[in-house]
Amino acid sequence: MKDPISDFIGRLKQAGDELSQAIVSGVNIHDFDSYQKYVGKHEGLMEALDILNNLLREDDEAE
Repeated sequence: MKDPISDFIGRLKQAGDELSQAIVSGVNIHDFDSYQKYVGKHEGLMEALDILNNLLREDDEAE
């Protein structure tokens, strides 16, 4: 069985990469509001990834 936390981290990274590619290529970004939406989603994913990584680091330091 695959570790669900590792799977979650991988999916967060993949979603972030997909959003980055969409922002760079301009796919489905027709106005500034669309751009802000994509950037906001990307920022939220990266913040979630940072929080999760910090939690895991704290657990490792506690052991």
